[in-house]
Amino acid sequence: MAVNLRRALPHQDTPFFRGLHIVVAVLVLAQIINSNMTETEALGQFSLTGMVTFLHIISGFGLLLCGVVMLFWMLAQRGARYYFSYLYLDFQGVTDDFRTLRQFRLPEAHAGGMAAIVQGLGVLSLLGVAAVGGLWFILNMMYGPDSVLVHDVLHLHKFLTVFIETYFWAHGAMGILHLLLTIRLQQLNKE
Repeated sequence: MAVNLRRALPHQDTPFFRGLHIVVAVLVLAQIINSNMTETEALGQFSLTGMVTFLHIISGFGLLLCGVVMLFWMLAQRGARYYFSYLYLDFQGVTDDFRTLRQFRLPEAHAGGMAAIVQGLGVLSLLGVAAVGGLWFILNMMYGPDSVLVHDVLHLHKFLTVFIETYFWAHGAMGILHLLLTIRLQQLNKE
């Protein structure tokens, strides 16, 4: 079963990207879990809430770095048109994927397809949330938590978090479905 699972995991041909993908997933999950235990007022305090808040900030900067590395790696490997074909008004990949879905089959990942577009949007949402969170931290250090600007940037960060959380859970569910279907297909091919 472990061998089947390893073979079903995506990015088998690119171990660096697979590892980066796993690191990002774990860090995003940690951010989702510990975000409910953070308080801006706890920054600098030696308490559990202060340490969790500090950990949230440090791992947020780590996610920002990982997101930048991931985006540059993706663009270097396949180019912008692969992940952001809609910016070039190229919708052929999505059209092909919808045709495949109408036949009750899952489409393969390809340039301009739904999987590529979703991955591109996911990385952009990750970068957006992490960048705004980093901006909040810098502004908070400069102006203090009572500043209107700091308050507004924090609320923008919380708003953008909705997108990355939605992406995380939906992407995870689709990934699990993909793994199950791939393992099932492997078992059928052995029989």
